[in-house]
Amino acid sequence: MYTLRCIFNTIPEVEASEVPISGLVITFDPTSGDPDETISQLRCEPAIEVGVMDHQKCAIVVDTSSKAEDKRIYQWVQDLPGVASIQVAFVAFDDDSTCSSSTTDSAD
Repeated sequence: MYTLRCIFNTIPEVEASEVPISGLVITFDPTSGDPDETISQLRCEPAIEVGVMDHQKCAIVVDTSSKAEDKRIYQWVQDLPGVASIQVAFVAFDDDSTCSSSTTDSAD
């Protein structure tokens, strides 16, 4: 398991046009009660997509424009009430210059 303090030392330096995308698993402290308020705060952050929650764990995807913004988001999540730990599932880098567009063909 990686902690927030060491994951940024393991992320390779990337070119400015690449943006980090991280998959994280948040573990909530069971003694802190219901994590609904913390989940609500996560949903309000535009850089975070909240996935499924199972017992005291919640999967999120963090999509930011820079390594510095990633650090800010990770620290913010760690400081939320009831967060016991964050595990890194993956870190990838997307080429910012690539536009995503629909490639579906019209069947009409």
